[in-house]
Amino acid sequence: MRTRVLEAAAKQADSRSPILLHDQLKALAESLMEAAQSGPPDYDTAMTLLAADALITYACEIVADGEPEKLGELR
Repeated sequence: MRTRVLEAAAKQADSRSPILLHDQLKALAESLMEAAQSGPPDYDTAMTLLAADALITYACEIVADGEPEKLGELR
């Protein structure tokens, strides 16, 4: 499931706007978090949580690189 979600997000990503890409990555991370919360406490769930964390980190890095003055506005 994780791979399908990541592939779908990559196809929809809009790299013209750091904020828009941040929002898309954040939404993907939130969907991964929901999947992890409904899953059993096992290796796959841990990997799903790590993927969500990585996406949020990457989303913030994108904004920091492209529009650093907007970092404080992110939620």
